[in-house]
Parts: sequence; structure tokens; C-alpha cells
Amino acid sequence: MSENLMSRRKFLTKAGAVVGAVTVSGLVLAERPSPAEAVATAIPWPYPTDPALQPDPETLARHAYEIYYAAGCAEATWWPIVEVLSADNPTTWGTLPKSLFKYGGGGVASWGTLCGTLNGSAAIIAMTGAPTKITDEVMQYYGETPLPTNGIDKAVAAGWTPTPFPPQATIPAPLPNVPTSTAHSQLCHASLSQWTMTTGAADGSRDQKDRCAKACYDLVLKTTTLLNAYHADHANLPLGTLDPTIATCQPLCHSSAKGKMACDSCHDQVPGHALP
Repeated sequence: MSENLMSRRKFLTKAGAVVGAVTVSGLVLAERPSPAEAVATAIPWPYPTDPALQPDPETLARHAYEIYYAAGCAEATWWPIVEVLSADNPTTWGTLPKSLFKYGGGGVASWGTLCGTLNGSAAIIAMTGAPTKITDEVMQYYGETPLPTNGIDKAVAAGWTPTPFPPQATIPAPLPNVPTSTAHSQLCHASLSQWTMTTGAADGSRDQKDRCAKACYDLVLKTTTLLNAYHADHANLPLGTLDPTIATCQPLCHSSAKGKMACDSCHDQVPGHALP
């Protein structure tokens, strides 16, 4: 190798020593961050403990409805909370990119698995350091509550109208007092199928999108309310219990598998079917 030539490694080493940035053949090289700067901050990340400084659940829930039409259910449930926490925490929450959770729409890339609203909520809960009990409560709420709750109707009655969220040009106003259904499942496929069978609405229809946008509202409202209560008083944990059929089924049928979903999410037989 000619002495006049420089190896790529030596070139980059020398380039990295230059203060600022230098352009070579259109390539911009900048100083690398120090090891301390390069290491991400481990979770849990800050969450306000003073109730006066905590996020307003209603405001974030309304924003979740708006985001759904541009980015889907997982992003809509995750981003409103990240965005509001970023202002006071630029080195943690402020480092997260928008649209990171778009993958979760439709139960992860439309696979119909875990509902995107739960995907986004569970991530936020874990990142704040809240215990699994909070996640359990949100998961149970989704499966056992008639959704959408139509709670957003109160916001509309008070004069609220959705604000267009880029890249959407328009966002439809919520349909009033729409039919609800109880999923008895945390899966997108089961939950949405239950709702379409109950209402007769088609998947992909205006009604279905309204239902899912409202579910984003409901889950952000629930998640933020729980997080506010927990972080203001760590002794303030939800008192909800898991479906009682789980205690029967797990020892008999699923002793080697994990699960907290109600048995009738997947099985038609009663919980005692394996009993002699």
C-alpha cells in the first residue's frame, strides 16, 4: 500500500480530532459524543410527583384522538404523554422520536395481536418506573370495560373540536353516543371483531375508525389518571383483581405457560372443564 494513501480507519481517526465538522466529498464528519454522552439514561425516567405539575389526563386524551387519524392507535396512546413530559426532561423523554410507535397500529403492523392502545400505554408505564400492577389495571380495564366509553362526548358538548394533526388535513368530529362492546380480550383482532359483530360496522369504515380513535382517548385518560395517582403517592395502587377464572385454569391447563387474560378470551368451555 502506498505511503501516500491513508487507511479509512486512520482517516476517520484524524477527522474525528478536528474541532467542529469537516466536509470531505460531501460527507460531513462531526465530533463523536463522549462515552458519557453516548450512553442512554436508564429508566425509570422522571414523572411529576406534584399533582399541580402532573399532565392533565383530559387534555392528553383529546390529543390521542387527534393523533390516531395520522399515526394509528399505538402512537396515539404513547406520543401525547411523551410529548408533554419532554418539555421538562429534554435529556430523557425529549430524546424520543415521534412516530416510533406507529409499528403497533392494528395490533403490530395489522397482525391483530396486542391492541396498540395497550402497547403504547404499557411502554409509558414501564418507562416511568410504575409497578406491573398499573399495567395490569390498564389491561384489565381494556378487556372488561364497554368501549368506547363515549366519554369524549362530554368534551364535544363543552365545545371542543379536534385540531388537525400533521400530516392529516382534516380530522372528523367524534360520532355521538356510538354502540359499545366488551372485548373480554386484550387482542386487537378479538376486540375489534367483537365490536364489529355487535355494531354491524365494517372494518375500515368511518364508524370503525371513530371507535378506535375513541379507544385511544379512553386508554390515555385511564393511563394518565393511574400514573398521576401512583407518582403522587406510591402507596396509591389500583385495587382491581384479575379475572377469577385465571386462578382455576392456570394450575389445571396452563401450569407451564404465563397468562393473565380471562379464559373466555380464547376458550368456550367453563373454567372447571378439567375438573374430575
